[in-house]
Amino acid sequence: MEELRPGLWTWTAEHPEWTPELEWGPEVRCYAIRAGATTVLVDPVAPAPEADAILLTVPWHRRSADELGLPVLDTPPPGIEARPGFFAEERAYWVPEHRALVLGDAWMDGNVAPTEWATDDPEAPARLRALLELPFELVLPTHGEVADRAAFEASLG
Repeated sequence: MEELRPGLWTWTAEHPEWTPELEWGPEVRCYAIRAGATTVLVDPVAPAPEADAILLTVPWHRRSADELGLPVLDTPPPGIEARPGFFAEERAYWVPEHRALVLGDAWMDGNVAPTEWATDDPEAPARLRALLELPFELVLPTHGEVADRAAFEASLG
């Protein structure tokens, strides 16, 4: 577990359902965010720190959510804002206190998801560009290393 900022932590673990046929590596990244009196885990893999609830960036990132036995929130607690992500069912989480943006499959290993992954959704790239309106400094991907705003901007081309 690495503390990125007071009240913001990250850890990596092997995805519980990973197989070699998948297009992404076995190691995934997870986050714990203290928002007021509530600590939430984002896309967690066990073992995970103690928390009150879980947020998912995409529905298929349940990972260890069921095993952890915490409620999966539809709405983030105060201090965390949900924004549209690359995929229609994806949510990016803006954490103003930490000037951080949590991304699911929209940004993997420092690259924007291929447009063909969005199938027939021509608005997918525009949803990512819209995130640039936020004054974030940290980019917190669930696949890959924590990065900064400049790296995210550069990946958008």
